[in-house]
Amino acid sequence: MQIIIFKRPSWRNIALWGILLFILIAYRENVTSVFSGKLKPIYSTNVNTQAIGLTFDISWGEKTAEPILDILKQEGVHATFFLSSPWADKHQQLVQRMVADGHEIGSHGNRHVDLNTLGSGEIEHEITTAQQVLEQISGQKVRLIRAPNGAYDNKVISTANKLGYRVIQWSVDSLDWKRPGPGAVINNVLNGIHSEGGAKAGDIILFHASDSAPDTIQALPTVIQRLRTKGYTLIPVGQLLSEANSTWPPESNLKEEPSSTNK
Repeated sequence: MQIIIFKRPSWRNIALWGILLFILIAYRENVTSVFSGKLKPIYSTNVNTQAIGLTFDISWGEKTAEPILDILKQEGVHATFFLSSPWADKHQQLVQRMVADGHEIGSHGNRHVDLNTLGSGEIEHEITTAQQVLEQISGQKVRLIRAPNGAYDNKVISTANKLGYRVIQWSVDSLDWKRPGPGAVINNVLNGIHSEGGAKAGDIILFHASDSAPDTIQALPTVIQRLRTKGYTLIPVGQLLSEANSTWPPESNLKEEPSSTNK
C-alpha cells in the first residue's frame, strides 16, 4: 500500500501565493479587460511628435470660460472643449467664439448624469440630444464625447461607438475642480499627482472651465509656457488622434472605425 504524505506549505510558498493574489486583485481591471473583452475609452495616444491634447470640460458657470478663452487666444493655443448641451444652449455666443478662435467642440452629454447608470436607449438619447444642440450652435460635426464624471462601461462605449463617437478620457488630471490653488494645479500637470513625471507627448490633459475651477485661470499661462519650454505643443484631441499611431489602452481601438449611419 502506497502512503501519500502531504507536506505543510512553507512560509515562503505562502508568501509567494499571497503576493500573486495581491497582484491579481490590484490589477483586476486589466485582467478583466483581457479575458472579458472590456472596452475602454481613449486615455492617451502614442505619437511621434511632441503633441499633447489640451481639454476643458464645462457643465455650468458664468465666470471662468471667457477668461480661459482670452488666455488661449493670447498664447495662440487651440484646445477641445467638452460642453454639456444645456450650458452651450445658454451660452451660445461663447460657443461660437470657441469655434471662431479655432477650438474643437466635443460633447459632455446632455444631463450631467453617470451614463453607466442608464440603459442603452437612454444613453443614445443623451448623446444624440446633446449632439443636436452642439452641432446647431457650433456648426461643427461633433464626434468626440467625454462622459460626465468620466463614468463609463461597455454599454456606454459601445453605444457611443455605434453613433460614430470616440469616448475620450484623460491621462493627466489637473484636479482643478478641487480648488487646490494655482500652484498645485500647475504641479499636478507638470510633475504629476504622484510625481510620476507629468504631461508628456501623447497625453491628454484634463482641465475644467466651469466655475468650479477658478484656479485654472491663474495656472493655465504657466502650464502652457513651461510645456512649451520643454518642447511640447498643445493641440485639440481630434488633431492629436489624427497624428497618433495608436491609442492607450489597446482596448480603445483607434484603428477600428465606428460603424454608424450618423457620420
